[in-house]
Amino acid sequence: MARVFRYRNPLAFTLLACTLIAGAAAAPEDEHRRGVEAFQRGDVVGAMALLRAPAKAGHAPSQSLLAFLLDRADYVDESAALYAQAAAQDEPDALYALGNFHLTGRGVAKDEKRAVALFSKAAELGHEASIRLMADASARGSMGLAADAAQAERWRAKLPRSPR
Repeated sequence: MARVFRYRNPLAFTLLACTLIAGAAAAPEDEHRRGVEAFQRGDVVGAMALLRAPAKAGHAPSQSLLAFLLDRADYVDESAALYAQAAAQDEPDALYALGNFHLTGRGVAKDEKRAVALFSKAAELGHEASIRLMADASARGSMGLAADAAQAERWRAKLPRSPR
């Protein structure tokens, strides 16, 4: 069959190849969407099953959501590994969660400096909880940070403004 496309209609063969590649590239997002929908319906087991393939394929949002579900089910080591994979792709929720793991020593070595670096990166990416955490830590001088009111204000300035 490929020989017919290759020799008689190269355009048809190219279009078929592009369609197959595009379909393969869209699959993780589609599976992720279905996993989110299952989770929102309360089907946690179904959500986990749907999220495994895109997570394994390196889809950061799927890795992060699956890590969240696994953490809630007390599969801490697998959760930490998935959060680390998603955080390596700058997925804000994963950066925040992995920061919490490092802050508390849950599933990973306790490392306050690493936690602050992860929270800071998530905050720079606009993750609200991370921004608030960094602002509070800067204001109070916690998590190994020196108290710095000006830095706390710089963090707070990154918070989205609520409409009035």
